[in-house]
Amino acid sequence: MFIRTTALSQKKRQMNKWFILICFALLSVYPIYSNFYYSNGLLTYERHRAVIEKRSEFYNPWQYRVLCPYLVEAGLWVYNHTLDKVFPIEQKFNFNIESTSGTSAETDTFVQLMQTPGAVKYMLIFILFRWLEHMLIFYLTWKLLQYFIQSDWLIFLGINFLALSFGNAVNAADLSFNTYMDIIFYLLTALLILYHKNPLWLIPITILAALNRETGLLIPALYFISKTDFTALAQKPFRFKNMVFPGIKTWVFTVVLYILFMGIFIYLRWYFGYRPQQVWKVPAGLPMLKLNLLSAVGVKAWLELIGTFGMLPLLILYKFKSFPHLLKKWFIFLVPVWFGVHYVSVVAYQTRLFMVPMILIFIPMVLYWVENDIIRKSQTQTAIN
Repeated sequence: MFIRTTALSQKKRQMNKWFILICFALLSVYPIYSNFYYSNGLLTYERHRAVIEKRSEFYNPWQYRVLCPYLVEAGLWVYNHTLDKVFPIEQKFNFNIESTSGTSAETDTFVQLMQTPGAVKYMLIFILFRWLEHMLIFYLTWKLLQYFIQSDWLIFLGINFLALSFGNAVNAADLSFNTYMDIIFYLLTALLILYHKNPLWLIPITILAALNRETGLLIPALYFISKTDFTALAQKPFRFKNMVFPGIKTWVFTVVLYILFMGIFIYLRWYFGYRPQQVWKVPAGLPMLKLNLLSAVGVKAWLELIGTFGMLPLLILYKFKSFPHLLKKWFIFLVPVWFGVHYVSVVAYQTRLFMVPMILIFIPMVLYWVENDIIRKSQTQTAIN
């Protein structure tokens, strides 16, 4: 009887895993659909080709974000030398739409793109690449949340919310591969910290993050902050000398990581040739901050943030004392810096740019609070009974 019960339990767990995997696969499709239907997904082809051919109109910083474009090119090479030899899709299908009532400008653009030699294969690689990014993000987020949350089904609901947030965070964006690759590198760093893995793994993470996107600059600092004890901040009276900083090895290792990151950062700009950052709407700095806070663009940004985050940030501020010390450290360090830098450098209604703190901090905090609130109320009810 015990053996049969154990076998049934294992079978149920296996079914749960397959169910969740299928759900993740479906959830990974929705943000891609949103990018094409509500935003600039069709522009991905031309923008990618412009980067590869070193003629991007968004030269700085796009031309320096080399990791994802060359991964896409590698994927296309593999496709051309494998599946395309068996089933040459561009020879098998002819994309053309005939309508007695005429077609829309968007449909004409799509048909023209699909008739461009090589574009169909690129679009297949684009969609597969972004889908795989989502799948990896969901898996790594699951591992991150498991550290703080006991209920797998509560984690499952959290990742459903994340997928919807991805789908809402597509304003003024093509498929933006480097943004989601950036999330992956931050998740890998967070898991390394939480599960006490060998910190030497941060060397390849930092190198790849530097090749991917300049926002990876905070990865070494996140590791350093995690090694610092800030419990003295809660003591009264506060004394700075009571704070416990990491040992000399952590200081040296963090410096080495920054040397690697900045070396790659500078080399890319030397190799491609440095150009000033392109001005979009207004110059970066105080004019951009004013635009994001004191204009119609700012109102749009706030509404897009609500559509992406809901009320999670307000709930976190309201219940801030309730969260684990490490998450509070990450919040105090990462959230003000991340939002501050983006609010002075880019138009803030592109809410996909704020997904790193959403995944690393906001979702874990809220799910942690919900689960503990349920446990607390259950214990209170048991005590009363």
